[in-house]
Amino acid sequence: MRTIRFLLIFSAISFLELGLCQKINNHLIVASFYVRSVLENPKFVKHQNPLGNLPNVTVNKMGVIESQLLAILSEYLNFTYEIRVPTDVLELGSPDEKKGNGSWTGVLGQLVRNEVDMSISFGPLFYSRYLAVDVTVLIIHDEISIMVPYPQPMLSAGAFITGIFSPATYILIMASSVLVPIVLWIIAIVGKKGEQDLGIIFTFSTAISLGQGGWLRQNGQYSFPSRLVHGVWLIAILVLTYAFSGVLISAITRPKFELSVRSIQDVANNEDIQPLIINESSTQAEFEESSYPIFQKIFSRIEENPNELLVPSSSEFVELLFRESNQVLIMSNILADSEIQEDLKINKYCRATLLPKAVKSTANCLYLKKNSPYTSTINRLLLLFRQAGLSEYLDSSYDQYASRCYIDEVTLAGGNRRSSPPSPLSLYNLRGVFYTFGYLFLVCFAVFLGELLWNWYRQM
Repeated sequence: MRTIRFLLIFSAISFLELGLCQKINNHLIVASFYVRSVLENPKFVKHQNPLGNLPNVTVNKMGVIESQLLAILSEYLNFTYEIRVPTDVLELGSPDEKKGNGSWTGVLGQLVRNEVDMSISFGPLFYSRYLAVDVTVLIIHDEISIMVPYPQPMLSAGAFITGIFSPATYILIMASSVLVPIVLWIIAIVGKKGEQDLGIIFTFSTAISLGQGGWLRQNGQYSFPSRLVHGVWLIAILVLTYAFSGVLISAITRPKFELSVRSIQDVANNEDIQPLIINESSTQAEFEESSYPIFQKIFSRIEENPNELLVPSSSEFVELLFRESNQVLIMSNILADSEIQEDLKINKYCRATLLPKAVKSTANCLYLKKNSPYTSTINRLLLLFRQAGLSEYLDSSYDQYASRCYIDEVTLAGGNRRSSPPSPLSLYNLRGVFYTFGYLFLVCFAVFLGELLWNWYRQM
């Protein structure tokens, strides 16, 4: 619906006001590190195409947005274009400290060296960038977010079963399973009433505790102390059984997620956490130039170990999180969402998520070479399009492909049923239940075989 509304306003502006905009009528050299393969292959939504024939780089939702924005600009300003990918750094870049003399890396380096006319790759505005290149009006909204491994409330059936009760509780359960039959055996011998075969008592105690609790009441051959001891033990077993069922149901319907960090403050205060940032990215520039104390604290940690904490843009970002258990990735929300969605398509389940609380909201712009003759023309057009809802239109182009791996604040705290998990529950959500049934079936089958062997032995 938003797209239709935008297109209607878009068309009205094109008839009434765009005639006031000067046409470029020229061939521009455009810098981008995402959009090329989007334009070369219409199947960009599948995120399977190499970026400009560069290895180990996939098309993401930034490429989708950039291709749409470039198509709009070229159509209404009447220019053709050629896209050039930077050869040094696949990011907007930063001042090149090695070369000096105002040199830059990445896309901004292409603009500074007059190799391209404009950049369709967008990013937030910093003072250092403003001095080096021309900037457009702010048009695209993004956030700096923290990507963390997806918390698994139930990693395996074995870990889930052993983790419900404390080790002391399990020890007491096993000890009582041995001591209660022995006590019943002693009572039967002292009182000379009831079954006095210890093996049969063990068998009957197990059967009664598994659901035949009324058997003792119906058979008067057992003494009152025997029924009292076994009845108390049976009640304890029932309480533990219902507690186990309650914890299992709660874990499925209202899971509580444990994360290593929950905010940027946790990253700054915990020295054991390793914050990863994409090298030469806008996120790095944000932390490097910010006067915010938390940002400065985190970036000082990165400067101490840049080889480990500054990762290349060609990395498999989700895989980086599993390199070490104490690592988190601070990056663009749009880019992170695209990476998580791509990993979900490959692995069929969520391995990473974004913290609900964003680090910072950013407004992004395009860049042109310094004193470009096209800056005012493009700015005038973008201002008109912003009035028509360009930002919302571009946001909707990637919102419809948003990842299903998000965890909101309510779910993170073990919130209501509406927040998690999605309904209907999938087999993956219920895997612990089926694992438990499978293990119990194997135990019952082993007991059944034991009974057959025991009966066969007694008949010999």
